[in-house]
Amino acid sequence: MWYKILAGVLFLGVIAFTAVNTLLLDRYVGEVTEAVEGLDPSADNAGERADQIYQSFKKRATYMSLTVSHDDITDIEDCFVEMIGYISVGDTDGARVTKSRLLRSLEHLWRLSGLNWDSII
Repeated sequence: MWYKILAGVLFLGVIAFTAVNTLLLDRYVGEVTEAVEGLDPSADNAGERADQIYQSFKKRATYMSLTVSHDDITDIEDCFVEMIGYISVGDTDGARVTKSRLLRSLEHLWRLSGLNWDSII
């Protein structure tokens, strides 16, 4: 009998963890996406602002890697590094292209972080 109670508690714990994780990832990915959307690669402080967003992302990447594919996180990090590089040499066109790729990668991460068939299968 005790094993049924333990199994039920563990099941509810997994459901609770999944729900909290989904909410946190959804909120955080939304914040990063909004910050990236507001980034103008031609602005004077674009490099500093992009680096701030990237550093914020890196701080949470360790937590996110518990439930998100390392390939997805690495792809986003690569986009950040590439975009910061373009901004640092004044190539705003390259930075805009990479920003677009970064936004698509964040959208992909947001979609997979929720409860849906893509993230389950």
